Amino acid sequence: MSSNVVNSNKVDNFVCHETTTNTIIIQTETPLEIHKVQLPPKHTTLHKLKHKISEIFFPDNPLYMFKNKTLCLKIVLGFQYLFPIIEWGPKYNLSLFQHDLISGLTIASLAIPQGISYAKLANLPPITGLC
Repeated sequence: MSSNVVNSNKVDNFVCHETTTNTIIIQTETPLEIHKVQLPPKHTTLHKLKHKISEIFFPDNPLYMFKNKTLCLKIVLGFQYLFPIIEWGPKYNLSLFQHDLISGLTIASLAIPQGISYAKLANLPPITGLC
């Protein structure tokens, strides 16, 4: 067998000297089954709209954490969901504050001149770019 390899993914002029042909017959004991699949149920326009809106605002189920919990724990989890500082506030330390301060100053040093520049570009007073 000889072949000219042009590329590692491509073989040109493939020559094979063996010309043996094997036929494999597969016999099955049971005949093939056909499964019928039902069409999905029809939904009203209101149901479709409700589903799309819920997917936009809640891409995953935000209430999964409340499932099978006691009422007291559900209330605590509800407050943590509405006010996340309740969860991470006790763990906040000076090191995290330093990182937050550096990132805030970095963003401010970029966003303020950019806002002023865009306002000037639009022939508006520079103070408008800060709003």
